[in-house]
Amino acid sequence: MKKIFILLFLTAVSFGCSDNLERLPLTTIGEPAFWKTSNDAINGVNGVYNVLADNNMYRDFMRHSDALSDNAYSQYSFNYYLEISEGKSYDASSVLPKSIWTKAYEGIVRANTVIEKVPTIEMDAILKTRILGEAHFLRALFYFHLTNLYGNVPLVLKHQTVEESLVPRDPKATVVAQIITDLSTAANSLPTSYTASDVGRVTKGAALALKSRVFLYNKMYSEAATASKEVMAMSYSLLPTKDFGAQFLPDKENNAQESIFEVQFLGNTGITGAGSAFNGSSGALRNFGNSYTPLKNLVDSFEPGDIRLAASVLQPGETFAGTTYDPQNSPTKLAFKKSIIPDANITGDGGANFVVIRYAEILLNYAEAQNEVSGPDATVYDAINKIRTRAGLAALPQTFSKETLREAIKKERRAEFVLEGHRYFDLLRYGATDMKAAMERVTSVVGHVRLYNERLLLWPVPQVETTINPNLLPQNSGW
Repeated sequence: MKKIFILLFLTAVSFGCSDNLERLPLTTIGEPAFWKTSNDAINGVNGVYNVLADNNMYRDFMRHSDALSDNAYSQYSFNYYLEISEGKSYDASSVLPKSIWTKAYEGIVRANTVIEKVPTIEMDAILKTRILGEAHFLRALFYFHLTNLYGNVPLVLKHQTVEESLVPRDPKATVVAQIITDLSTAANSLPTSYTASDVGRVTKGAALALKSRVFLYNKMYSEAATASKEVMAMSYSLLPTKDFGAQFLPDKENNAQESIFEVQFLGNTGITGAGSAFNGSSGALRNFGNSYTPLKNLVDSFEPGDIRLAASVLQPGETFAGTTYDPQNSPTKLAFKKSIIPDANITGDGGANFVVIRYAEILLNYAEAQNEVSGPDATVYDAINKIRTRAGLAALPQTFSKETLREAIKKERRAEFVLEGHRYFDLLRYGATDMKAAMERVTSVVGHVRLYNERLLLWPVPQVETTINPNLLPQNSGW
């Protein structure tokens, strides 16, 4: 699959200039002239995957989003995370809400083009079905991110002219229903695994796994438990304790045991943006940048003996890449270790993938959903205790109430998924009480104060979009 990323990067130009997207994300982005052969279909869907590797998706945003939670601190105002984390000084004109909206719709427009054009190509039927399944999965993923951040968003499922694109926002429930439909289509169209250069494409397991997350986020707990059980019945399992940290590094990428879907990055190519930028933001070595660093509150949240702490966070006196960690350049005196390749020469062109979905999430999705459906039972404890045992912790006794187990699962998710694009989005879905408490827990950085406001549970629709298209109004509450 590393080979495929080169195609992703180079064939993205097949979708033409994105100037219109920068101006109006729901317009066409230039019709590709090919769409004649199976290779065109493959290159077309590769261009959809390419959007995932952008800074405003999985190359930076999903990791950096931990700095919008109580896990991390983003110290520089120029990258726009600081203002959002503080809950002030940002509004509908701010850069980050616009950038994420624009990038997600770029991916959707590309996926829509594949879904419209590929059926007209004379090609192998099995390959055609697979490519369409990939496009449906990817469209669902982009819409999922949009609904989590903005709530109601325009549901666009086909090519639009500029005039046709001036549409209102659809209710979140309508968009979520389409996400589930797309994921069902994908699950029925995709293989369970790939070989050779196709390793890393989305699979049936990925579609079912994302469906479990979508159901969970939208409080459809019975459906989330069912979708999780479908994945649990497949061939996935947890990696052993010794490989917890290694699964985020190139040697264990796409391992097909715990990994379910990863965004692919290829290091040392000389192609801007082809590699991951995780090292350069971590501060783990003196020559690495430290855009975002762990908070003391994150470290304190781990139970004694939890191996996930040392796999995720580098503390003063610890050794990394043969060097004793020097915290002098870190505003929190800590650095991130998860996904960081121990090589001082790798900064902005790394080969570490972003692990989007892994089996550990499915176990915790099931535990949370089943607990909400019927309270603690043996299957719920079994799922969460598999995670805890791998982490070197004692199993939870089967004495919890539904409410106390809910809180235990929240704590487990925080420890398990550091920098994996979960914590901030978990806080958003948990709601006002959890988000407010998380912001108030951040007290260890001098001069950094976080102020909660109800409006922070949804981002504003970008002002540039509402100016172009007033039909997107009314704005989200409080903005």
